[in-house]
Amino acid sequence: MNEHRLKQIVTIFMSILLSACAGQYRASAGNCDAGSLKADGQWQEIKAGDIPGNAVELFAKDWMVLAAGNEEKMNAMTISWGGLGQLWEMPVVTVYVSGSRYTHGFMEKYDHFTVSLFPNDKRKALLYIGSHSGRDGDKLKDAGLTPEFTNEGNPSFKEAVMTIECKKIYSHTFEKEKLPESVRSMYGDESRMKLHTMYIGQIERVWARK
Repeated sequence: MNEHRLKQIVTIFMSILLSACAGQYRASAGNCDAGSLKADGQWQEIKAGDIPGNAVELFAKDWMVLAAGNEEKMNAMTISWGGLGQLWEMPVVTVYVSGSRYTHGFMEKYDHFTVSLFPNDKRKALLYIGSHSGRDGDKLKDAGLTPEFTNEGNPSFKEAVMTIECKKIYSHTFEKEKLPESVRSMYGDESRMKLHTMYIGQIERVWARK
């Protein structure tokens, strides 16, 4: 093999090696970017297993704010029905939204949703967004809540102390005939409430305020 041919082989080999290294670096950098939240540095990522508090009381007592959408259009509502758990070897959040709620359309449209926890001094704001509809105006602004968004484009809030990002993996609307008789009246002919849809979301990231 002459010297010229050897140089060609070495050049080709180095080009392939550099290209592979660059690709590996980009993939690694991309993963790092996806793992960071906001540029203000006020958040840190924690594991799903390290979510603080009682899994039942987070929803039933402390309340959570469910949000779906993007920076162009989103909606949020206060929820007390929901839970944390494990399904199909994945950590999950389960929430329930009535078909009569404005948020229901966002939950149907988007593949991701978030649930956020707020400090006790935001109780009044949570009461407000839970009892007013986003159809009628900017209820988040009226309640004094400020939306912000993760690198994935999912909604959070500057006032929140924790946000859980979830990927929707299953949904099912309640069947009235299968409900306990004691709750069927909630969805009676005289009720404005439509049947709830259950949404199960795989927990992708959990963000806690520093």
